[in-house]
Amino acid sequence: MKYRKGFTLIELLVVVAIIGLLSSVVLVFLNSARVKTRNSARLSGINTLVSAFNLSLGDNNSLPIASHACVSETCYGGIAEFTANATVDAFLAPSLSQKPSDPAGGSRGYGGFVYTNPMNVLGVSGAYIEYTMERPGSCGLGTQTSFIYSHLIHCVFKLD
Repeated sequence: MKYRKGFTLIELLVVVAIIGLLSSVVLVFLNSARVKTRNSARLSGINTLVSAFNLSLGDNNSLPIASHACVSETCYGGIAEFTANATVDAFLAPSLSQKPSDPAGGSRGYGGFVYTNPMNVLGVSGAYIEYTMERPGSCGLGTQTSFIYSHLIHCVFKLD
C-alpha cells in the first residue's frame, strides 16, 4: 500500500475553521475588555472632577454658576458645542492640575464631561456633571440618574 505525504483538503478546511472560530471568540473578549477599560477611565475622570469641585468648594463656599461648561480636555460629538468656561476653570485651577479626557478620543458619538449649575434633574435642582459610558456599563456610585440608549448610557452626577 502506498501512502502519500501531506494533508487532505478536508483536514485543512477543518483546521482553518477551528482557527477562525477561536479567533472570533478571542476578538469578542478583547473588545469587551477594551470597553471596560475605557469605562474605568471615565469613572476615574468623574472621581477626579468630583474631588476637585469638593476641594475648591471648601475655599470658595459656593459652586460657580455655569450653563453646560465643558470640564474635560475636549467635548465632542453631540456635546461638541459645549466649550470651557473661564469661571469654572478658575474655580477648579487650584485643585485640578489637568482636566480628564475621554479615553475614546472622539471615536464615538458623545464624549467629555459637562458641568451645569443650576440644573433641574427629576425635580431636584443643583450642580451636576454629565458624562457618557459605553454599554454595557454603569454610571458608578453617587450618580443621580442615568438614561440608557442603544449604545451608550448618559449619566448625571449631582455635586451638591
